[in-house]
Amino acid sequence: MANINDHYSKSFGTVGNKIVTGTTAVTVDSGTYFAVQFITDCTPTVLTMQNGVGTFSGIEYAQGTIIYGDITAITAGASETYILYKK
Repeated sequence: MANINDHYSKSFGTVGNKIVTGTTAVTVDSGTYFAVQFITDCTPTVLTMQNGVGTFSGIEYAQGTIIYGDITAITAGASETYILYKK
C-alpha cells in the first residue's frame, strides 16, 4: 500500500515525466507511467492501459485533460502534445 509521500510525489510529477509531440509511438512496461496530461487537444490513434482498463483509441481529449491509469502505449497525431508522468 502506498504512503502519503508516494501520493504527494505523484501528484506533482516529481518522480519524472516525458513530454511527447507528434506521432512518436511510446510503448513501455506496465508500471512505468501513471497518468497522461494532454497539452493540446489530442485524438490518440493508440492509448492502452493495463489492469483491465483497456484501449481507448480515436477519442478526442481536450487540452488540459488528465487520465490516470497504468499507461503502456500511446501514439498521438502529428501536431499534438502530451506529458506522461512516471510512477
